[in-house]
Amino acid sequence: LAGVSFQQSLCRDCSFKGTNLKGASFFDGDLSNANMEGADLSGVNFELTCMRNANLKDAIVNGAFIQGTTKLDGISIEGADFSETLLRKDQQRYLCERASGTNPTTGIDTTDSLMCSQIKDLKKKK
Repeated sequence: LAGVSFQQSLCRDCSFKGTNLKGASFFDGDLSNANMEGADLSGVNFELTCMRNANLKDAIVNGAFIQGTTKLDGISIEGADFSETLLRKDQQRYLCERASGTNPTTGIDTTDSLMCSQIKDLKKKK
């Protein structure tokens, strides 16, 4: 599914577990409760996408497009690698508050990939 356009698609509760989605586009789509565990999401366009409660555990999210009004409420990112992904400061803070683990494929810590050390007064979720 690499490079496929899912623009404005309703993919609620969909499973893309372990899928190669490099360069795909979910622009203005709905990925609420989607399972993307272990997926390769490198270069994916998530701008304006609702990712509420999506599972990105162990996903590779390198160089993805997330800025804009992408909704990240309740997202699961344990072990996800966000290297080279540009985020708004509020998105970065939100993700850093819930970041944990190391990506099993890249060996990169989630907190390092999100550059969490650059955020002042960061409060980690328990």
